[in-house]
Amino acid sequence: MKRQVGVSVVLLALVLPLAEPALAQEEKESVGRSLFLNLTSDEVNRARMAITLARRVMTEKKIPVTIWLNVEGVRLLDRRLLQPRYGDGRSALEELEAFMSEGGAVMVCPMCMKNVGGLAREDLPQGVILSEMEVFWERAFAEEVTVLSY
Repeated sequence: MKRQVGVSVVLLALVLPLAEPALAQEEKESVGRSLFLNLTSDEVNRARMAITLARRVMTEKKIPVTIWLNVEGVRLLDRRLLQPRYGDGRSALEELEAFMSEGGAVMVCPMCMKNVGGLAREDLPQGVILSEMEVFWERAFAEEVTVLSY
């Protein structure tokens, strides 16, 4: 038993320094990268999957994330609508607010907001960015950006 512990300690001492460069490389690779998540749906399961993925990428990989709500996705911001709840009791809007409180960015298409959602700027939750073209281009076409669509 003592021999197994001794061998384990020696192996750990040999392997641990090898793991550090790999972890440092992973951190280095995430610098300058970002995720732009295009969410076009207000369907509760699709929205939950997109928001959960965005939060995990941001918190676990330390990569900046922007969720862009457009087409029907803008309805997720409408407090006047009945907000479907997930099994844990939270709505998509509550999930988006939690995402923003953790440092994520939520942008909304101004044309979709008005024409599809019937929303005005004052209807938007605090922290939501109105994606004028300059802001949209900056985030969607940034160097090293990955774009996903839900």
